[in-house]
Amino acid sequence: MSYMVILMIPLITIMNLLLHHKYLLLTLLSLEAITLTLIFIMNSSYMMMGMNFSIVSILILTVGACEASLGLTLLVLMSRFYGNDLVKNLSMSKC
Repeated sequence: MSYMVILMIPLITIMNLLLHHKYLLLTLLSLEAITLTLIFIMNSSYMMMGMNFSIVSILILTVGACEASLGLTLLVLMSRFYGNDLVKNLSMSKC
């Protein structure tokens, strides 16, 4: 039963990503939730098979941390320049 709930989390976050795609912060949070649940699912499935997944999970978490820091940097820069986090402000025609 709990494994079905864990499998539903990426689907819920993808729906959240599709519904709230106009705000950058909600998009970044959805992408981070998808990354963390997929790491958890991969780690638990490899543990059930008796394989060691610790090195690969550390590498994936490192990439996820770099992704989060880049996303937060973009969010801060966007809020400084535009005053909000609406994605529609990121138009190339405004240059």
